[in-house]
Amino acid sequence: MKNKWQAAFEVAKYTNYDFLHYDSSTEIIWLKDIKKKTLLCLIDLDLTDSELEAITDNIFDSQDNLSRTAGFKVKTINLYHLTDKKFTRKFKSKTLRVNHRTVKNLEQIISNPFYKIDLKYKKTKDDSFYKRRLMSRHPFEKYMIKFTPMTLLLVTLNTIVLLINLIFIHLFHTDELTNLLAVSHYEVSSGEYYRLVTSTFLHAGISHFLVNIFALYILGKFVEGIYTPWHLLITYLASGTIASLFSLVFITEGISLGASGAVYGLLGLIIMYLLLTRKIKVKLIIQIIVVFAVVSALSMFTANINHYAHIGGLIIGLLLGVIFNFRKVKIKCTIIALIVLILFTMFSHYGMNQQTSIHPMDDEAMYYYENEEYDQALQVVNNSINKEVATDMTYYILGELYRESGNEEKGQEYVDKSYEMDPSNELAAIEKILEYRKVQDYENMNKAIDQLDSPIEDKELQILVDEAN
Repeated sequence: MKNKWQAAFEVAKYTNYDFLHYDSSTEIIWLKDIKKKTLLCLIDLDLTDSELEAITDNIFDSQDNLSRTAGFKVKTINLYHLTDKKFTRKFKSKTLRVNHRTVKNLEQIISNPFYKIDLKYKKTKDDSFYKRRLMSRHPFEKYMIKFTPMTLLLVTLNTIVLLINLIFIHLFHTDELTNLLAVSHYEVSSGEYYRLVTSTFLHAGISHFLVNIFALYILGKFVEGIYTPWHLLITYLASGTIASLFSLVFITEGISLGASGAVYGLLGLIIMYLLLTRKIKVKLIIQIIVVFAVVSALSMFTANINHYAHIGGLIIGLLLGVIFNFRKVKIKCTIIALIVLILFTMFSHYGMNQQTSIHPMDDEAMYYYENEEYDQALQVVNNSINKEVATDMTYYILGELYRESGNEEKGQEYVDKSYEMDPSNELAAIEKILEYRKVQDYENMNKAIDQLDSPIEDKELQILVDEAN
């Protein structure tokens, strides 16, 4: 049998019980389960029948005090005796049941299957370690000691995806996994909505990963301790997905990836929980501020921070906080929060579809081309063609690259192909309109102008259109 303090620590870790009080006079450790309105006591003394009955009588006499200390009306108290002496005694009044029982091992109390695995590999520590952690007044401590399988699962999934991506990047010298899983406006608006989910498990590098996982581990344990593993999973997926969708209303170039939108969703959920339960303690607020001050400071070393995703995730977390705590608010507030959540998602989807964008690989190739890094631009263009994701912009850039190499004829061929694929491509349209104007073919010139989208973004093209009108 384990010692009393280790037993209490593991019961608190693997069950819904939390530390309540240690009675030094009787050497009894008290734990409480708010959901079941039950107290649990651990005793490692061999008691005589008279001593056991005296303790029971004292419990019945102290019922009101125990309820005040626990914060709820206590209905059941289970006293587990960690001794070799076998017995079971039950006492009952109109309002309280007191049960005495001896236990040989904690599996009689802890039904969590992971506890059995833990038994095989975890080494026992000193009593002072368990006592210090169990009795800590640190606001986060009672959640940090809890076994939270969903938090561990999410951290593990993020870690596995990171390792696979690093293998692709450093061993195979390809960004294929990133290009396949990350969020980009072009691909999501084209129907690849799965990216909204997969991007929340993908990170650009080790530093980016560590920043997000640090916050996910702490806030995930907090959320899972307050609610359930499923509440954590729903919040992570909903916040991460909708936050990414919301960001695409404003960001139409490049790619976005990372768990930060989901992490801010967890923060919003915790903030709403603290507001609704009125557990706003200065020390707790300071701890949360410190966590996100560290995260924000570390994020400064990560380029291209998606602040829109952070805002979106926080909003979703706050709304879910109202919905999950529907018993603590008026039904009207819950319905309003649900409606706002739906409308926010619809707005994000509508706003995204109102924007135009180019394929992220085209965006990358154009970046290299404009910076005169022609070899890199050609590599990206060829990659797009080989993967059969080439667009009109891909062939336009390829045409310009041929021109830079001195092959004007081949360059013009690909620019013409780009225009045929999409006459609204402004870069290719400029050349076509200039070509028509040069030969005074005003009829085709006007037809080309009519096929342009409005408003026209390219200033040179706008000048040509104004002149034609």
